[in-house]
Amino acid sequence: MARAGVCGFITCECLLTSFKDLGRLPTTILRPTGVMQLLPWSFYDALLSPEGMLALKTLMVVSLLAATVGFFTGIATKSSALLFMFYEGLLRSFGHFNHDEMPAAYILVVLAFTPCGDAFSFDSRTNRTRTHAGGWVYGYPILLMRALLAWSYVTSALIKLRVAGLGYFNPDSLPTFAITHTLDNLHDAQFRLAFLLPRFREFMPIVVGLVLFWELTFPLAIFSRLARRFILAAGVAFHVGTLLFMNIFFPYHLAMYLIFIDWPVVVERLERVIRRTSGAETRAFKGNCK
Repeated sequence: MARAGVCGFITCECLLTSFKDLGRLPTTILRPTGVMQLLPWSFYDALLSPEGMLALKTLMVVSLLAATVGFFTGIATKSSALLFMFYEGLLRSFGHFNHDEMPAAYILVVLAFTPCGDAFSFDSRTNRTRTHAGGWVYGYPILLMRALLAWSYVTSALIKLRVAGLGYFNPDSLPTFAITHTLDNLHDAQFRLAFLLPRFREFMPIVVGLVLFWELTFPLAIFSRLARRFILAAGVAFHVGTLLFMNIFFPYHLAMYLIFIDWPVVVERLERVIRRTSGAETRAFKGNCK
């Protein structure tokens, strides 16, 4: 179910993204990084066109859809991870760096090499899967994916402290940063709430301190159900706040909270509700018949 949620979200993101606009950028501004440098420029010349990017989008959507429903899960998850990594590498080759998608990319890699299609998948309906005896085979990948997301938050806090030091707690630090992002045109939205922050500058060190504390303690959500409730709720509030006050949104991070949901418990409760509903309908039907 986690596989279906993660791959389904990335599928929707791909469908809503205009790949053709990326294909209109000139190849001359491309600066391939890492293994992207191994590909010839003739390949990029063909890819960076509306037709080439449409082909890439089609491949990604088909692969991600197959991974979402669990159709040939082993192949689909591997191809989805590879295509998504390539797509992210292509974006970074234009000089745009953003860590929002990175947990999703790593989680796709984990899903690609784990038996994530053994139950909630089309493959399981057609007897193309087998159930492993050891529960750790399914539990360890979940633990690893949760750790990857938690590490993203912890490193974010550590980088802030390493770069800004104690100056990060300056009362004017957060208002200045938020207003700077609000005045440019390179972000997800154009909210103007950042201009209210200087009125409450004396409270900004407290807000910054609470955010850093939340990021550093995010790993507690891996092990404690009680901590998980507060930490994930704070995460939703944090990301909504960054959107409203900084025009920066991290949808991939929020979507990866799916990894922390106890899906067996959710299924059990849904089945219980369905049984109660069906039982009530049966009793009502019998009463009407009488």
